[in-house]
Amino acid sequence: HLDTEWRSDWKWDRVLPHLAPLKGRTILDVGCGNGYHCWRMLGADAERVIGIDPSAKFVFQFYAIKRFAGNHLPIDVLPLGIEHMPEKMAAFDTVFSMGILYHRRSPMDHLRELRQLLKPGGQLVLETLVVDGPEGYSLLPEDRYGQMRNVWFLPSCDTLLRWLERTGFRNGRVVDVSVTTTDEQRQTDWMRFQSLVDFLH
Repeated sequence: HLDTEWRSDWKWDRVLPHLAPLKGRTILDVGCGNGYHCWRMLGADAERVIGIDPSAKFVFQFYAIKRFAGNHLPIDVLPLGIEHMPEKMAAFDTVFSMGILYHRRSPMDHLRELRQLLKPGGQLVLETLVVDGPEGYSLLPEDRYGQMRNVWFLPSCDTLLRWLERTGFRNGRVVDVSVTTTDEQRQTDWMRFQSLVDFLH
């Protein structure tokens, strides 16, 4: 048990009831970090799980775990960003993008890239920060947001659904809206630096 800063299991528990069954599916996790959710996908009987993340540190963390879990397992993390994936690949039954959209300068381009990775009829699982507001509203932070650099757009839920529609997705729905609390993101013995409690006004 690694008591990390984020309770990533909480995010997984929120998403899981709304997924198409993962059994036998080929899955891509975009911006997967060290692959925590990839392991959860494999544990839900996915046939093949591939994560991509450009951070070498995260890739090394993943392979340290895989070395002990079993190198034969059908799960890998590649040191790539989504921009390095072939266009119109259409290779995956399910594509996850969790905690990535707000880090992209062009959310519409990111959604289009995600769609091109999916097989026809595939499922996108998109998890992102949102703000209150009507359709068409999106917050563009002046500098940092919650001490995070590189936060570009925080849409309202209705705006996000419209973005999905405009980029060719069908049957978009919001299945959960949760406030991130200091119980979900916090300091632990494994993460002794500033965390959410230090960034809230």
